[in-house]
Amino acid sequence: MRKSMGGVEARRVLAPESKIVTENMTASESTPTGARMPATSRIPVSKAVWGELAGLKKPGETYDHLLEGMIEREKKNRLFEDMDRIEKRGKFVAMKW
Repeated sequence: MRKSMGGVEARRVLAPESKIVTENMTASESTPTGARMPATSRIPVSKAVWGELAGLKKPGETYDHLLEGMIEREKKNRLFEDMDRIEKRGKFVAMKW
């Protein structure tokens, strides 16, 4: 998970009562010794969605890792959809090499 304001890195995801809780750290939250202080974000989800997420998670996999993979796959899907739309439009510009 990234934010434009300076490298938020999701490190752990917990699941109290059908809510996803992520603990994030930013460079601005670092202590003088360089240790990072976590920030917590909650993403409320229905029990049905929580059950689906739990079913997708592999044994030993964190929710953080599961969500990272889902985000990357969605980004790739959107890229391919954009490429297909551009290809179907058929307007290309010749480039000199």
